[in-house]
Amino acid sequence: MTWWLHWVGLWEFNWPVWVGCVLALLVYLRFPGAQRDLRAVAWGVGVLVVLVSLESALEVAGQRYLFSVHMAQHLLLAMVAPPLLVRGLPEPTVDWLLRSRLAPVVRTLVHPVLAASAYFAILLLWHLPVLLDYSLTHPAVYLLQHLSFLAIGLMFWWAVVIHREDEPWNLSPLGEVAYLTCGALPSVVVGLTLALLPTAIYSAYVYRTALLGLSAVGDQHLGGLLMFAFDNTLMVGVAGYYLWRLFPADGSDDQRNRLTQP
Repeated sequence: MTWWLHWVGLWEFNWPVWVGCVLALLVYLRFPGAQRDLRAVAWGVGVLVVLVSLESALEVAGQRYLFSVHMAQHLLLAMVAPPLLVRGLPEPTVDWLLRSRLAPVVRTLVHPVLAASAYFAILLLWHLPVLLDYSLTHPAVYLLQHLSFLAIGLMFWWAVVIHREDEPWNLSPLGEVAYLTCGALPSVVVGLTLALLPTAIYSAYVYRTALLGLSAVGDQHLGGLLMFAFDNTLMVGVAGYYLWRLFPADGSDDQRNRLTQP
């Protein structure tokens, strides 16, 4: 029981994060069509994932000691919380967004080409040693880094979770498979690079990891493998679902005909 109390004691209180999460829960009640259903649960769990990533012991370990834990935060913010938040949007809320003045902005941001490109760019940018080391000593930049991962995650997962006929982001099942395949490429490039480099490239973690008995190189390799394995497992799993839709068990051709239809 002592370890549990110690873990709880490591939670931080950065008021912008807590206020933002509380507001996200309260504002949901004002969303058009919001009900106490599975969508509300998905939204609540998504907000909880964001809070845990930014305020729990993960934040303490990731910022102060281990690159691999920092990587876990990035994965939670970009790959776990966003699909839950997007799935949590009530259908009437999505319809309202697409009729509002924000509609052109939403349609542009969630277009598959822009979303996949932004995901690749942000992932590569924030893992450059100079920027990642700088963020660890500048709280505002550090928070911006994490919020940017959340933002690109929302952009990327929109086309996978929400489907609307005749919308520019709408993809056929085969298109979803191709999109998710492209989404896995950044983690292959960045993750495997970090996992295979023979030296540690993040100076901020060189001496910090030694305090926990782990070498900086080993920590970096672990973080790279975590990114590669988690991202690809998730993408392949969701892509497998769309492939299953293309080839139903009853052998009918109705689903296969959707190959050329968005």
